[in-house]
Amino acid sequence: MPVYLFRDRNRATTFAYSTDVTGRNLARQTSGSWEFVTVVSNHEITQGEDAMRYLRHRGYYVFDK
Repeated sequence: MPVYLFRDRNRATTFAYSTDVTGRNLARQTSGSWEFVTVVSNHEITQGEDAMRYLRHRGYYVFDK
């Protein structure tokens, strides 16, 4: 499953993984303005199995670094 990393332009420490390359599924979930950062592989997702499970079920995962 391809996973795309986005950064919230309004909050420098807020990021999101999305299964949608456009990030459209993020706009409805948060008030941030998202910008695409990069494509990540599943083994690069350091937030663990909970993040992967959420991605598979919801299509996105928002987190702070």
